[in-house]
Amino acid sequence: MPRGHRDIIGGDIIGGRETLEHVRTVFETERLVVTPWRDDHAEAAHAAYSQPEFVRYLGNPAPHPDLAYTRAWVARITDGFWAVEAKSARELVGAAVLKPLPGGDGEWEVGWHVFPAHQRQGYATEIGRGGIRHGFSNGLNEIYAIVRPENAPSLAVARKLGMQPLGQTDRYCGVTAELFVIRPGD
Repeated sequence: MPRGHRDIIGGDIIGGRETLEHVRTVFETERLVVTPWRDDHAEAAHAAYSQPEFVRYLGNPAPHPDLAYTRAWVARITDGFWAVEAKSARELVGAAVLKPLPGGDGEWEVGWHVFPAHQRQGYATEIGRGGIRHGFSNGLNEIYAIVRPENAPSLAVARKLGMQPLGQTDRYCGVTAELFVIRPGD
């Protein structure tokens, strides 16, 4: 039986809102540390999320219009979507996702965003592997990934993680996507 939602995401519920301020590290990998978003992440996040080419495959493909928008966005992020920093420089390199799929029946999604300046270094696979390990260690029995069919790099990451393809679906996020699953022992 999986632990509670807040156990997996690492927060407490106060007034109906998840609070992560007290959590310093959600999980770590060999080269990365996954943390709640902080105000000082806004500039690096804006540099990535303002680029149409970067956001085109994400759940919300609209680029961030300005830094003020990204600052407000960072302040609103609550659970299951975290900042990813390189341990070596404590530099923001991307984001990690581990949360229930929108429109699902309790299925959990793993995801990875690697900012353009940090791509092609194996970070996406490392983020995905760390997110899967974190989910399984907190009692999840299966974890899904949804990847747009035209996103060849993320399709390759899902396969490299050992995720099994289930075919296309339009059930989640209002887009047609390739659906993958992984279970302990896969």
